[in-house]
Amino acid sequence: MNDRTFERIGALSGLAFVVLAVLSGFIYPQQPRVDATPAATLAWVHDHRVALQAGMIFDFFAAGVLVWFCGYLQRLLSRARGGAEPLAPIVLGAGIAVAVTTALAALPTTVLAFMDAQRGGITDLSLVRMLGDLNTIFFSATSVMTAVFLGALGLAMVRGEVARPWIGWLSLVVAAFNALAVWIGVTFSSYHGKGWMVVGWGAYVGFLAVVLVASASLLRQPRPTPVRAPAVAMS
Repeated sequence: MNDRTFERIGALSGLAFVVLAVLSGFIYPQQPRVDATPAATLAWVHDHRVALQAGMIFDFFAAGVLVWFCGYLQRLLSRARGGAEPLAPIVLGAGIAVAVTTALAALPTTVLAFMDAQRGGITDLSLVRMLGDLNTIFFSATSVMTAVFLGALGLAMVRGEVARPWIGWLSLVVAAFNALAVWIGVTFSSYHGKGWMVVGWGAYVGFLAVVLVASASLLRQPRPTPVRAPAVAMS
């Protein structure tokens, strides 16, 4: 695989991640409110079990594709400043952490759907409550890793190391949304109105938007001109 092919696949992997993440998050209706009864959550799982299973499969693949995209970003950043770009390992490490926590965040819903499909279904409502709450709390773990990833990537883009500076500023704003979402996800154990949902959706959709526009920008960037060694004149 030559460098140009790897770069195109790398940029396309970001777009593929966004498509898979959208499918994983919107192929089924959203989970009942955090303060809903376990019976309401159980009914949601039972009524949408096939869609939930499909969504979790998309989520697992999205996490895997994100690892590839982060490796591609690390390669691009490692070329900056003669290979001395300090943000490259941070982007790679935080991006992998986002992928891992994204996969882990799918486990509570996957377990609920898996158990619902078994003979006898789910009878322990306290287990439903625990797994439903874990689904919400895992969002905070993903958000803090996303904040670090977008913060480091945003700084690199603002400095012109990769993509466009305006995408970097957008990335930094979304990083702040994700940092605030960490506190909301852990402390809001009851419903706090639609206003606070703007932060949560802004953190999640904003992350996808940054990856989307960054990938599109990298896909459209011109192919770098290879540097050739000067010819040595024959005496």
